Amino acid sequence: MREPRYVVIAGDLMRKIAAGRWPVGELLPTEPELAAEYGVSRETLRRALQRLDVAGLISRHPGTGTRVERLAPVAEFTAQLGSVEDLTQYGESAVRGILSVEPVTVDAALATVTDLAEGSRQVCVTSTRRDPGRAGEVVSWARVYLGPGDAKAVAGDLEGSPQLIADLIEARTGRAVERVVQRVRAVGVPAEAAAHLGVEPGSPGLEFVRRYYDASGALFEVAVSTHAGDRFVYETVLQRK
Repeated sequence: MREPRYVVIAGDLMRKIAAGRWPVGELLPTEPELAAEYGVSRETLRRALQRLDVAGLISRHPGTGTRVERLAPVAEFTAQLGSVEDLTQYGESAVRGILSVEPVTVDAALATVTDLAEGSRQVCVTSTRRDPGRAGEVVSWARVYLGPGDAKAVAGDLEGSPQLIADLIEARTGRAVERVVQRVRAVGVPAEAAAHLGVEPGSPGLEFVRRYYDASGALFEVAVSTHAGDRFVYETVLQRK
C-alpha cells in the first residue's frame, strides 16, 4: 500500500537529519519553505514534523522555529486498534517539575483506576509539565506510579527532564516498553490539580491513564495525568492499513 505523503516526507527529513544536513542545535527551514520544497500544504508538512517531534528528533518553538535535537530517533510507540488501524499520539515536549515523591499502598479505588494490584507498594511521583514555548505555562498535572526499584533507579533523572519516565527507566535498567495502553476521559479537574493548572476546581478537563508494559507483559508504570480542557488539544491520526 502506498504510504501517505506526510509519512514519506517525514522519512526523507529523518534521513537528511541523520546524514547531518542540519546539525544538532540548528533550525530547520521554515514551514512555508519546507512545504514549498515538497510541494505540499502546510497541514501535510506539519503532520510530517509531528512524526519527527514524537521521535525526539526536533523541538518546535513558536516565534523561533524548529530545532534539531538529535540525529537518531528515540523509540516510537504505536498502539494497535483492531487489525486495520494504528493510533499515533502527538504531543508537545514539556519540562517536568517534581512536586513530591512518596511511597503509597494501592487501595481499592486506585487499583480500579490503574490496574495495579491492590495492597501492592508503589512510589508515587507527583509532577507538573510546563510548556517552554508558552512562558512556562503548566499544561498538565500528573501522578506516576512506579515500583520501588525503578523509582530508585531514576530518582536523580526526574527533575527538569522532558523524557518519559519509561524512557528513563529503560536507560537505567534496560527494561523497555513493549506496549502502552491509554484511556482518555472527560473529568472535572480535581482541586489539587486545579491549583497548579490555574483553573477552578471542577472545571472541564481531560484525564489520561497510561499503563506501560514490558516485553514480559508486566505492568511497571502507570501515569495518570490531568489537563485543563480550555488549553489542551489531543490529536490522533487513524489510518486504515
